[in-house]
Amino acid sequence: MKILTILICFTIASIGYTQELHWTNINDIADSMKVKEKPILVKLETSWCGYCKKMDKDVFLNKKVAKEMNANYYYVKMDAEGKEEIIFNDSIYKFVMYSGGRGIHQLAKKLGSVNGQIKYPTIVILDKNYQVTKLLDGYLPKTDFYYWLKS
Repeated sequence: MKILTILICFTIASIGYTQELHWTNINDIADSMKVKEKPILVKLETSWCGYCKKMDKDVFLNKKVAKEMNANYYYVKMDAEGKEEIIFNDSIYKFVMYSGGRGIHQLAKKLGSVNGQIKYPTIVILDKNYQVTKLLDGYLPKTDFYYWLKS
């Protein structure tokens, strides 16, 4: 009985701790901006990036972070190695293959490069004109990320 009570309390506490995010497709941002202009948070990630997964689990499931994002941002995840063609801000972006079978999507490179390099995860905030206003390259714990988002 004692274990059952502990499990119920833990379940209730964890429900209050998380708030779900519904990530938008980058191709839908222009339509969303026509309805209401908000800054756009773009998370540039790859399938092999451990810190990208850690950020999804530890940061984006945090209630304060999710509440802030839901209230004040559109948010998009972008696979920086994705092969699909993207039309964004009246330009066409494609995947560019480099040696060794690796490559990067042109839009990821445009949005997230610092001195020609990109780290994962990279978070960029775009304004209503799709210009980068903030860039975070790398992982931040949930509290630090929340304050970065609010600043």
